[in-house]
Amino acid sequence: MDNKLQLSPTKILNKEFKVDFKGYNATEVDYFLDVVIEDYETFKKLLNMAYEKIETLNSRNQKLKEQIQNLEKENALIKDQYNQLEENSTSNVDILKRLSLLEREVFKNR
Repeated sequence: MDNKLQLSPTKILNKEFKVDFKGYNATEVDYFLDVVIEDYETFKKLLNMAYEKIETLNSRNQKLKEQIQNLEKENALIKDQYNQLEENSTSNVDILKRLSLLEREVFKNR
């Protein structure tokens, strides 16, 4: 089955069948209806493929959203840890400065 459509709404609307002695030519009508059926089968196949693609993309999108949430939480945790380290290092530097001043004073008086 080819993915090329043979009919358009205009072609279907404007299709005229030749009138035979007792009505339309049955072979011509059957052929036309076969083409209509093929097109509808093609539409169904394309629609199913599109739905599968949508489902796959929605699933992937959900996983990526969850991954973003996890990364945001991890980022916030790392920022907190960084801030704590920064505060600790600042206070450690202050302690070292004070200790150095105290040592100078102690050794200066000896």
